[in-house]
Amino acid sequence: MIHTPQHKGILFVVLGTILFSSKAVIVKILFSIGLGPLELQALRMLMILPFYLAVLGWIWYKENLSVTLKDTVWTVLAGIACYHVASFLDLQGLLYISAGLERMILFCYPAISMLMAWLLLREPVTKRMWISLILAYSGVVLFFYGDASFGGENLLFGSLLIFIASILTAWFMVANQIYSRRMGSQRFTCIAMLGAVFSLLLHVTIQGTEDLTALTLPMYSGALVIAVFCTLIPTFLVSAGVKIVGASKAGIVGAIGPLGTIILSNYLLDEPLSPIHFVGLGLVILGMRFLK
Repeated sequence: MIHTPQHKGILFVVLGTILFSSKAVIVKILFSIGLGPLELQALRMLMILPFYLAVLGWIWYKENLSVTLKDTVWTVLAGIACYHVASFLDLQGLLYISAGLERMILFCYPAISMLMAWLLLREPVTKRMWISLILAYSGVVLFFYGDASFGGENLLFGSLLIFIASILTAWFMVANQIYSRRMGSQRFTCIAMLGAVFSLLLHVTIQGTEDLTALTLPMYSGALVIAVFCTLIPTFLVSAGVKIVGASKAGIVGAIGPLGTIILSNYLLDEPLSPIHFVGLGLVILGMRFLK
């Protein structure tokens, strides 16, 4: 039961994070049927472009609020960093490592976002948040160790790509907190995503991809699922949650994401799951209990 705005914000972040986390599993499935990273990212962005244009147009019609050029530029840059560059690095990294390990590394971003919020926003880090972070990420480390022990080719290279993506994601979370409170979370999300869409389309134009009109129905269907349920809906949920609870707390709540990925990857991809993963799960859940 939702009792306070804080509970509501945490619920938004949890739901958005779970949807975001399921992306890695679906991506792995699409890779297995021959869809490439850049083609997938291009399809995803083209599919969500009309939604964000429509929502932004409706917001501007209903709420005729001015947005400064400076805020718009920084919002666009944050969107490009997270949903173009970080997303591209994330997809590239998934070529080399498991979905579970990808999610573990990517979710290093809460610690980074907490540090950024402390340095840039002077946002206090309470004792409860430190305890929550330590408990949650002790669990994440155990999950990481459990997955890493199975090895794989180019494991370190793939892990590095994902870690860079986590840094860019952390920056986006802090920018989200700053600019969504000035222009509204929905407006921030739309402007950020539109910036990412157009920068990605420029990337695709320069680099070139396979013919996007000659793909199979499962490829289009999978890309649509990622576009709507793993991108469109969770971006609004997470932005609304960050606006309420702040970047640091939202980042810690986001530690729940890897758990969903591990469960799905084990069930759908047969990625190994050992007792050490369950110990990590318990620590993450315990860490969540410290958030109020």
